[in-house]
Amino acid sequence: MILLPRLYVSALLGLGLEGIVSAQQLTFQVTSGGNDNYFLRDDVTAGQLLLTSANSTSQARRLVVALPAGNSGALTYFLPLNSSETLGINLVNGTFTTTTEEYNNTGVQADLSLNANATLGVTIIGAVRAMRDYVEGNGVMHDIFNYTLDAYNSTYVRLHRRWINSTDSNSSIFRGADLYLSASTGSTARFNVTPGNNGSWTPPNIDILLPSESSNATVQVKVVTNETSLVGLNPGSLFLPSNITGGTPGLQAALQGLADGRNSVADQVSFLTYADKFTAGGWRFLTYFGRDSLIALRLLMPTLTSEAIESALGAVIERTNTTGALCHEETIGDYASFINMQDNRSDLGNAPFYDYKMIDTDLLLLPAISHYFLDLPQGKGRASAFLARNATLQNGTYAEILNRTISYNLERARPFSQNAVYSNLIGLRPDQPVGNWRDSNEGLGYGFYPFDVNTALVPASLRATQALLDASIIPSPGLNTSEIGAIADIWEQKAPSLFEVTVSPDVSQQRLEDFIQVANLSTNLLEGANGSSNATGNFSFYALSLKQDGSSVEVLNSDTSFNLMYGYNVSQSFLQHVVDSLQPYPRGLLTNIGMVVANPAYDSNRTNIDVLNRAAYHGTVVWSFQQGLMAGGLARQLGYCSVDNSTTVDVNPTSRPPTWCSHDAFVESVRDAQTRLWNAINGARSTSELYSEVWSYSFDNATSTFQVTDLASLSPSGTESDAIQLWSYGFLGLLDPSGNNVTTTL
Repeated sequence: MILLPRLYVSALLGLGLEGIVSAQQLTFQVTSGGNDNYFLRDDVTAGQLLLTSANSTSQARRLVVALPAGNSGALTYFLPLNSSETLGINLVNGTFTTTTEEYNNTGVQADLSLNANATLGVTIIGAVRAMRDYVEGNGVMHDIFNYTLDAYNSTYVRLHRRWINSTDSNSSIFRGADLYLSASTGSTARFNVTPGNNGSWTPPNIDILLPSESSNATVQVKVVTNETSLVGLNPGSLFLPSNITGGTPGLQAALQGLADGRNSVADQVSFLTYADKFTAGGWRFLTYFGRDSLIALRLLMPTLTSEAIESALGAVIERTNTTGALCHEETIGDYASFINMQDNRSDLGNAPFYDYKMIDTDLLLLPAISHYFLDLPQGKGRASAFLARNATLQNGTYAEILNRTISYNLERARPFSQNAVYSNLIGLRPDQPVGNWRDSNEGLGYGFYPFDVNTALVPASLRATQALLDASIIPSPGLNTSEIGAIADIWEQKAPSLFEVTVSPDVSQQRLEDFIQVANLSTNLLEGANGSSNATGNFSFYALSLKQDGSSVEVLNSDTSFNLMYGYNVSQSFLQHVVDSLQPYPRGLLTNIGMVVANPAYDSNRTNIDVLNRAAYHGTVVWSFQQGLMAGGLARQLGYCSVDNSTTVDVNPTSRPPTWCSHDAFVESVRDAQTRLWNAINGARSTSELYSEVWSYSFDNATSTFQVTDLASLSPSGTESDAIQLWSYGFLGLLDPSGNNVTTTL
C-alpha cells in the first residue's frame, strides 16, 4: 500500500479503511456540453481541467481547473487579440499531470497550444464556489476574491490569490492558490504584461504573443494550492468483484469490468469518491453534498463494497447538526471564510460551513442504512461496529448521532399523523425558496410543500426506522415501533391525495395544443403512435408541489420515482399515475433522448410554461439520475411480484406481494411503461451524455424528434451541466430488462 502525503491517513486507518487508501492513478477524458474535460488523480492530488472544445463557435476559450482539495481552482478566458481572428486552443496530449511547487503547493499542469495571439480575459483564482458564482451569476464576483500579479517577465506570469484567512508565506498556515502561465520548453510564445492599478483594483493586461505563424506556440498552465488533498477510493476498493460469491447473474453482469478497471466508467465514479466523503460532480460540485451522496449510494449500493458504503454513510452522519438535521452542502477552503464573514462569524476563520437548508436530505439516511444492514449481504453483521464508531467531526458515536436524526424526523412527522391536512405537511424552511432536489428558485413552480418529500421520503424514513428498531439494529429507548408504523400508515394513505390533479379530456387536449404552440413543437406529437390513451379520458397526475395556501402546482413531473424506489406500500392507483406519466412527451414525460423531469403542459397557470421551459435548470430538461431512480424504482416494485435474477441487481426486503401483482393486465401495463422508459434512456445513452448532470433538447419538426442540446447554451443565467455527476452513475447498479446493459456497452 502506498501512503499519500499530507493526508489524514492515520485517522482513516483508524476507521478500518486500510483497503481503500490507494494511490492508483486515474486518467480519463469526457466531452460534454461543448467542453473537453480532462481528469487526473494520483498520489499527489486530483484535478479536473475543462477547455472549450475546438469545434465551439464561441469567440472566447474558457479554461477551468477544479481541485477537490479545498474545492479550489482557477477560471480564465482566453480571447483573440485580434477580434477578427478565430482563436484555437488545444491541450497537448500527454502534458496533463500533477505538480508540486513551493510551500508544498500541489495541483495540476498542462501545455496548451495556441494558433493566434491571445489576451487573458476574466480570471478567478481560488474557490470553485466563487467561480460558480461568476459563471451562473451574470458575471458578478465579490472583490474580496481578486488576485494579485505576483511576478512576470516575457516568458512567465504568476497570479496569486491569498486566502482570506491566511498569514505571510513563512507561516505554517499560509494558504492560497496560484495560476502560473509560462512558455513551454522550446516554445516561442511570449507574454506582454501591463500591470493594473491595484489601488482601485483593475486586473493586469496579459497578452500572449506568437512571433510568427510557423512558431511552436505552447503555453504551460499550472494551478496549485496548499489545501489538503483527499484519499481516493480506487475502483477495486469501490466495487465488488464480478465473481462475488453468491452474486446473482444480474449482479455479476452489472459488475463486469468495474472492480478490475476494464470499464473506464468505473474510473469516473472513482474520481468522485473519497475515503471521508463522496463528491457530487465535476467541475461545479467537487465537494460534499448530502443528498447527492445518499441518492447515488442508494442506486449504486448493491455493487459497492462494505468499506465504500460505510465511507459514504459515515460522511453523512459526521456532518449532522445538533438538532439531527443533515448537511446539504459542505463549504470548505477560502469560500468558507467568506461565508463565515458574511454571517458575522469571522472568528471561525476558514472552518467548514455546513448548510442545512434542505428538507429532504434528513429523510434519505435511514432508508439507506436500513437497506444496507437489513437487505444487502455487504451489511450483514457490520451494524454494531459501524454504529459504535466515534465521530471525528463532532463528539459522540454514530449511534448517538443517528438517534438525533431519528427523533428529529419523527417529530416533524407527528403533526400530519394527528391531523392530515396540507398545512401539517413538511414545507420549506423559513425564508428559503428551495428545499428538495429541485433547488433552483423556480424548481418547485414556486411551491412550498414538495411532493417527493411528503409522499415518499417521510414515510420511507419512518418505515426504515421501524425496520431497524424491529431488528434491534438501532436500540432507541422511548421509541415505539408500532407508533412509528401507525404514523407511516397515515402519511402513506393520506398525503398523496392532497397532491392529486385531474384534468378533463377537453381541457387537457386544449392545453396540450396550446402548449405545442408555445413550446414550438409539432402537432404530430399528439397524433398516432406518439399519442396516448389518456386523450380519451380524464388525466390524473400528482402535482409538483403545493403552494402555501394548499393549491396545486399542476406540473406533471418525474418525482414519483422517489415513491417507487423508497416506498413500501405503493398502491395500484399510484402506479397507474406512473404508467400514465411514462407516455411520449408532451402527453407524458418521455422523449427519444430521455425523460424530462417537468412538463407544464396541463397546468392551469400558463405562466409555468415559461417558468419551467427547456432553458430552466429544473424545467423540461432531462436529469439522468431521475431516469435511474425511475428505472430502479420500477424494477423494485415489479420485483415484489416476481424476481428475474438475470436482470435484477438490487435486493428487495422480504414482503408479501402487493394485491396488484395478481392483476396480470395491470402488471403488463407497468412492464410496458418500463420498456418505454428504457427506450428513452437508451436514446440518451446513444448521445454519450448519460453520466452527465442534465441536458436540454432542441426539436426537429421535419422528423418530430428531439436532439440533445447543452443547457448552458439556453440558460439565461449561464447554468451549465457537469460532465460527470455522481448520482448519474446509478445506472451502473441497473440492468435494462431487455438485456441491453448500460454498464457493458458504454
